[in-house]
Amino acid sequence: MDSTSMPRFEAMTTGALLDRAFRLYANNFSLLLGITAVAYVPLYALMLLIQSSLTGAISLTASLSALVAQVIFIILWASIALPISTGAATFAISERYLGNPVNSADALQRALKNLWTMSIAQLSAGVRIMIGFILLIVPGILWSLSYALIIPAVMVEGLQAGPSLKRSAELAKGQRGKVFAIMVVINLLVVLLSSGVGSIAKLVLTVESTGGAIFGSAIDSLVTILLTPLGIVANILLYYDLRIRKEGFDLEMLSRSFGTATDPRAPALAPNL
Repeated sequence: MDSTSMPRFEAMTTGALLDRAFRLYANNFSLLLGITAVAYVPLYALMLLIQSSLTGAISLTASLSALVAQVIFIILWASIALPISTGAATFAISERYLGNPVNSADALQRALKNLWTMSIAQLSAGVRIMIGFILLIVPGILWSLSYALIIPAVMVEGLQAGPSLKRSAELAKGQRGKVFAIMVVINLLVVLLSSGVGSIAKLVLTVESTGGAIFGSAIDSLVTILLTPLGIVANILLYYDLRIRKEGFDLEMLSRSFGTATDPRAPALAPNL
């Protein structure tokens, strides 16, 4: 790759990172939308179909069926849709950020290969975070920040579940304040946009009606599909930012632009990134 076409690798302030995340999100919107849609649309469509069949029914059986459907939805979302969309988008944006061509099919294929590892890693982190919140709340917050970079560790460096947790904690050590700031800004933005869209939807339809409730759920699903990639983009930029700060990753990439360096810590990067 010509050095003039290499992306800029530099330590970023929180504001600069968020600005670059928005630009990457906008410039790769169709790629990210395709990835997220493939992972989420079938699941959301199934849930809407079940919801439409149960809406209006008032009985103990209907209530239990709705509860079971919701539990199944959460399990499928957490174990399949979320890892696939997060992993594929992480890989795709990482490739684009590093100046390499990538399409949604390649990214989804890569995510599917690592689905089991990502699911186990996220489950392990989730259990630890839950225990932390049950104990004193503060440990749960700290662990959630420490394990924020699990997916990049798996998708970029090819680590297994256990090592990916350690790698994420290693990168986040001493930088939890920045991780927290990025997470708060992105999540707050998503909440505000979702609330805004929801408020507009309520003005044009009657949510108390069966059709209105289903349409409202469809709008919520659409907003999720559109906004989920923004957090993923910010997360992968945070991952590279911390590698630049702690490991001189910017110097490594500059060396690669002249074909003189490899990274012994991350062998999976060499052939793919």
